[in-house]
Amino acid sequence: MNEIDDKFYYVYSSSLDHKLEIKIGTLEGKRQKPEYDKLLSDPMLKFSGLYQEGCSDLYVTCQVLNDGVPLALPVTTSYKAFTTRWNWNEWVTLPVFYSDLPRNAILAMTIYDCAGPGKVMVVGGTTISLFGKHGMLRQGMFDLRVWPGVEGSEKTPGKAPDRGKEQMQRLAKLAKKHRNGHIPKVDWLDRLTFREIEMINEKEKRSSDYMYLMIEFPAVQVDGIDHAVVYYEQDGDEMYQFRAEADIVTVPDHEILQENLVEAKQHRLARSLRSGLSGRDAKPTATERDQLASIVALPPGRALAADEQDLLWKFRFYLCEQKKALAKFLECVNWNRQG
Repeated sequence: MNEIDDKFYYVYSSSLDHKLEIKIGTLEGKRQKPEYDKLLSDPMLKFSGLYQEGCSDLYVTCQVLNDGVPLALPVTTSYKAFTTRWNWNEWVTLPVFYSDLPRNAILAMTIYDCAGPGKVMVVGGTTISLFGKHGMLRQGMFDLRVWPGVEGSEKTPGKAPDRGKEQMQRLAKLAKKHRNGHIPKVDWLDRLTFREIEMINEKEKRSSDYMYLMIEFPAVQVDGIDHAVVYYEQDGDEMYQFRAEADIVTVPDHEILQENLVEAKQHRLARSLRSGLSGRDAKPTATERDQLASIVALPPGRALAADEQDLLWKFRFYLCEQKKALAKFLECVNWNRQG
């Protein structure tokens, strides 16, 4: 909300063909060392970053997830040697475009440390949804709670309230209202207020049992004016005709795969020895000879039709002198019938 003309400036997420950027700020809080029995079982932990003087060399990986499935490869912060405080202050570019972000996409971050030669240790993980409950992309800075010892996933929400530390969440909501223009802005008073809020948050973080990772979302500006990014799916508002009743009604036929009794009866009558001329004396006509020759010349994998099988059976004695007709004749025999 702009305080001058009281207008809400926004842009659709589907219109932004730019990659998502996230700023990794600072990591505050006490890092718990493992118990003594774990150190006895794994003496190499003594040489890990947990027992390093000062701040160990941590790094953060960022990845966009959708229903627990990653949308792209993770991105890692660059190496930085820390002294007394974990402060990256680095913008990382994720390989995901704004236009490709789904509505329920979340940003998962995992903090790693060195656990020995060629080994890494998970310090903790946290996540935050990229879009709020009203479908607007996150804005500003967030202090996310880090869940110790686990990687960032849907089970590690960064905005989960810390017991007894609700003041941080309350101040964050007030800062969001001020950023959106719902609270009048006074320059000299805002500087004093935000400085006091920062001091209160630092005190709350130091007294908490958890670690907090501060991140910042970028500001989207068009013609020098800040715009909010609203989730929008291209052509998602088009109207589609829905038919309550289908034009074609399908009726189940339970006999579709059963034996056709009429064809089976005709098949038996055509092969009956008592019908008409004896099979040994049957002689094909010129047309029937051409049909028999074409059937015998068919490739082996080709299935014979019912009329072709009946024709081969009728003149089976005539085809005894043709060796190539044996394979075709065997396909005509009903091997399931006894006698």
